[in-house]
Amino acid sequence: MYKKAVKHSFKVFSENLRSDKIGKALLFYGTEQYLVKWAVETLVKKYVNPAAASMDYQVLDGESVTCSQIVEASETFSMFSERRVVWVKDFQPLNSDTARGYTKDEIKKLSEYLAKSNDGTILIFSAEEIKTSAAVPTALKKHGQCYDFDKIDRAELTSFARKRFRSAGIEIGASALSLLIEATGYFNKESDYRLFHFANDIQKVIAHCDGNVVTRQDIEAAVCGDMETFVFDMLDGISSGQKDKAYRILYNMLHSGSDVFSVIGAIVSQFEMMLSVKQMREDSLDLKEMHKRLGGSEYRIKKMLPYANKFSVDKLKKVLSSIYEVDRQIKTGLLDGQTALEIFIAGV
Repeated sequence: MYKKAVKHSFKVFSENLRSDKIGKALLFYGTEQYLVKWAVETLVKKYVNPAAASMDYQVLDGESVTCSQIVEASETFSMFSERRVVWVKDFQPLNSDTARGYTKDEIKKLSEYLAKSNDGTILIFSAEEIKTSAAVPTALKKHGQCYDFDKIDRAELTSFARKRFRSAGIEIGASALSLLIEATGYFNKESDYRLFHFANDIQKVIAHCDGNVVTRQDIEAAVCGDMETFVFDMLDGISSGQKDKAYRILYNMLHSGSDVFSVIGAIVSQFEMMLSVKQMREDSLDLKEMHKRLGGSEYRIKKMLPYANKFSVDKLKKVLSSIYEVDRQIKTGLLDGQTALEIFIAGV
């Protein structure tokens, strides 16, 4: 049976804002706290006079504010704004009726207040997680408006990115944008990667972009990181029999000021993942299953596969044993960092 797609809360919120149908009590929750912050800032921009923001926009710490202080802030009338905005951030009773520092009677009175709160104030409660059966969320659902700011879908994430590149005067093609989304691992269910991180990575790509068009190299350097890119470049040299290239890449990395132990850490991380990928490949697992087990970015696993195919499991174990020994030799003073890494490359 056909099931009508449900609009994401940020679209519903935007529609309500445009039609001026914003209620006086709001609940913002969900994993995408970036959207919570965006929604609050949008309300402030629309309803609060910038000249009176210090009086007509108030943020309350939801871990310490009392219920009576919330009511008092809500009942305070705006000075020079269309509406006053009060944001109770990370309010503990949204997740429990027995939140520490709050009595059941206080929570009950606050819940009852929400039915008759001040029309001139937009009272916002927010938390990443809520308990829908708790008294305050129940009252907000009955007397206010609730918005679940969960993760957005691929089309929405694509639009989110395009708007930010466009506003910076930077072009990004469909293939480059697809690579960016894959490289970040936003859609990995096990990942803690959120829109805050995605927005930061977009800014890194913009900063790295030399011209006005984003390239694959921009994304790899900005999102995957110089250190990860260094290891892949070094692997290119080693796996193609061009160890002189691998040495040059190592010298460039060390002479640019990179810490020896950061370099070793990056090498260990890549070879440990390569070993995992190789073992799962031999167990006939597909890319989707590998991604599920390893987490992180699917793009990184895809990029790892060609290298993993050039080594046996035994060889990868020996390489890892060798880099662990390099770390030990440097830390015990047997060899200096550069010499130890040169010996490592020679033996791979």
